[in-house]
Amino acid sequence: MHIVSILTSLTSGGAEMLVVNLNKEYAAAGHHSTVVTLADAHSVGNSAEMESVLRQRIIDEGGEYISLQLGTSRNPLNGWRKMRALIRRLNPDIIHAHTARALLMLLAHPGNAPVVLTHHNSKLSFPTGMFKLFDRIAAAYVAISKETEVLFAQHVHRPIAYIPNAASKSFSASAPRARASDARKILSVGTISEQKHYDLLVDVALVLKNRLSPAAMPLFQIAGNGVDLEKMRILAREKGVADHVHFLGERSDIADLMATSDLYLNTSRYEGMPVALLEAMACGLPIVATHVAGNTELVTDGENGLLRPLDDADALADAIMHLLENGEIYQQCSEAAIARSKSFSIENTCANHLALFQRLSTS
Repeated sequence: MHIVSILTSLTSGGAEMLVVNLNKEYAAAGHHSTVVTLADAHSVGNSAEMESVLRQRIIDEGGEYISLQLGTSRNPLNGWRKMRALIRRLNPDIIHAHTARALLMLLAHPGNAPVVLTHHNSKLSFPTGMFKLFDRIAAAYVAISKETEVLFAQHVHRPIAYIPNAASKSFSASAPRARASDARKILSVGTISEQKHYDLLVDVALVLKNRLSPAAMPLFQIAGNGVDLEKMRILAREKGVADHVHFLGERSDIADLMATSDLYLNTSRYEGMPVALLEAMACGLPIVATHVAGNTELVTDGENGLLRPLDDADALADAIMHLLENGEIYQQCSEAAIARSKSFSIENTCANHLALFQRLSTS
């Protein structure tokens, strides 16, 4: 089976990492995998270095990579023409769009390949009325979480497959963590954006700075790029926590960062099913997260981490210190995080996608 997966660009976001991980699994299962991006990374403000790393991964792991080089152009006719020519040349068996922007470019595409759409968030980036048009293009939808499944069910008339995200097998812990280290490193991963709400993280750091001695103060590390990266660095300096909150930019060594961290913090306003959180769980990191869509499907409060209300910096700070200072609870959450992560294996995610593709291609 020839599977074409379409992304906006290659970056370290959850959707992109899922596609790169699935590319490896598809190729290992004997399928032809092609990853297509609508734009080169630099043209949409993403890291060209990260794009190069991921492109090489795709190739080394048995796939093919192609960019349509559309940049930020919103010329629908140009995008439609380029996509049409590419699909005619590739002649795939399945087309899997991981961005709604690609779907309109697939209207009346040549060939008989069914189109599948995955929307990677619990909120929409387009008017709900667009689903009427999407139903004319997509043969099915993939819901990565229960929230996205409900969202689709309210608006679409095509089949919906619930297929949760998963982390790469490279994220794993040999054993649960017994306690937090003296370094007290707290990691967050994700694009610097309004959704990820890193201004709340800065507020959490400020709460702790006002409570703790310098020696007891945790170090917050945020791995991710985005248009607001410098703005967040300035905010940390203005609030006096720049020594304790380090915005690292986009990184390709997330597994290493997780291995040397003590806790994973998610301050998002909303999520789909965050791949970075799945990676953290697989690495045995206890979680502190906002009680919002996406996070609640992965974190059970008091079991593998602690959930606290959105925008409550004091409550999040309390949760962080509760885990860091209570070894027994910390170890229990680490054990439960590893156990919970095993329910979201990349092998199962791949198998479920392939089963869906097989059904669609033979129907």
